[in-house]
Amino acid sequence: MEQLIYTLLAYINNSLEKDINYSIANSFLENIHHIEGYSLEMAAEVCNVAPSTINRFCKRIGFRNFSNLRNSVAFQGGMYEANEKHLSAATFEAKLKENIEIMENISKEQMERIIKKIYESKRIVILGFEKHQIQAMELQKQLFLLGKLCECNTNFFKQLETVSHLTEEDMIITISIEGNILTEALAINERIKAANGKKLLITFSDPEQHKYVFDEVLRCGKIENSAVSSYTLLRLFDILIYHYQKQYLSY
Repeated sequence: MEQLIYTLLAYINNSLEKDINYSIANSFLENIHHIEGYSLEMAAEVCNVAPSTINRFCKRIGFRNFSNLRNSVAFQGGMYEANEKHLSAATFEAKLKENIEIMENISKEQMERIIKKIYESKRIVILGFEKHQIQAMELQKQLFLLGKLCECNTNFFKQLETVSHLTEEDMIITISIEGNILTEALAINERIKAANGKKLLITFSDPEQHKYVFDEVLRCGKIENSAVSSYTLLRLFDILIYHYQKQYLSY
């Protein structure tokens, strides 16, 4: 549900005019907790448009159709709340420590491969989803300070468009902690798979289930520790930047 909320808010925030798509996005937000139970016809009635218009809007923001959008809500609903609530200071410290230990065990060979791909890539697109968009922009900033200008669109529908225009000289860095964004319900999975260039996934989920899409899967934490993922990512980026500086001179 989180990603859908971010996507709808981004659409509203970046709309130049309050057209029919703006109205649909607004109606979806107003009824976000009911979408899981809607049929296409019910959604169309709530938005006061034709069912075909609903499906066109869903495609516009990255879903195959309304059914896929609805399924994404059902799949992701409640996961954030379950992981984030009632985190004591001791539990926070323990979870973060476990993730740091995983990062310390990342092989030198994998780290060198990733740094080399970043350095050699002509164009780099960083995809951050849900609450990790801020962390994605932090990585963008740190790489820029080392002379590597990257792109980091925070709008889901713009991300879809961007990855479709990459070449073999380019690179996609995807941040998806639990792997939810890579489910079949969302078009971004297909777009990344079909895209040209090198592909890196930063995640807490099982690397094996993503190797058919990504050249490199960098696991930097345990899926049970996703409550501290934001802090884990910042530490991982510090490690990446440190190795980048060692391996290549900054300007």
